[in-house]
Formats: sequence, structure tokens, C-alpha cells
Amino acid sequence: MLNHEGQVLILRRKQEGTWVLPKGKMEPGETLIQTALREVQEETGLSDLKIIREIGLVRYIFLWRPDNVNYNKTVHYFLMGINSTEQEMNLEPDFSTYAWENPSEALKMLTFENDRRIVRSITDNSMN
Repeated sequence: MLNHEGQVLILRRKQEGTWVLPKGKMEPGETLIQTALREVQEETGLSDLKIIREIGLVRYIFLWRPDNVNYNKTVHYFLMGINSTEQEMNLEPDFSTYAWENPSEALKMLTFENDRRIVRSITDNSMN
């Protein structure tokens, strides 16, 4: 997610204190684009969004400790922009705060290498 100044939106999870990019789980019957738009809207309260382009995907395995189960996860990333600058952020309860940061600062703040790789990919390529 980029704003009009080219800053990246990052979110801080309340429970873990990690800085992440917005993302979420696909619901039955949704396309990848519908999922991306819905998840960003749910997590941020921003509604006037546009998909600029697909960035790529990341695959990884993680351990869900409560059930002691390994999950294979695939995350599809899309570069998004905001159509209207008049929107207010209204974070989902899972997040404590957010920041619009220049890509170089976002790279320092993001907790996970997969998220940093996505930010690097948008700065390495033309964003228009």
C-alpha cells in the first residue's frame, strides 16, 4: 500500500508487537484481488483503494503453536494505492498502530524478511 507521497503503509500487531504489511485470508468465492481489497479495508478502514499491479507471492511454512501444527502458507501481494487522500485510518482491533514510512525506513521497521522483500521489490521496479 502506497500513499501519494510514495510512503509504505505498515501495521503493528498488538499481541506480538511485530510490524507487518496488511494481508489476510481468502474467503470462499473471492478472487485474489477481491481478497486483497477486502483485507486492507478491514485492517485499515480505508475504502477508496486501487490495485496498481500484482507484485508476486511468498510461500512459507509456519508452526501454529496452539495446535502444534505446521501450515504451508502462500501469500499473494498486490501494490495498492489510495484514490482519496481524505480517508481516515480505522484499525482492526488486532493492530495497535500504523505508520506511513518511506520505503527505506519501512525496511528497517518491518519484522519479517518476507515483508521486507516485498517492499524492496516495489522500490526496485517502476511503480507506475
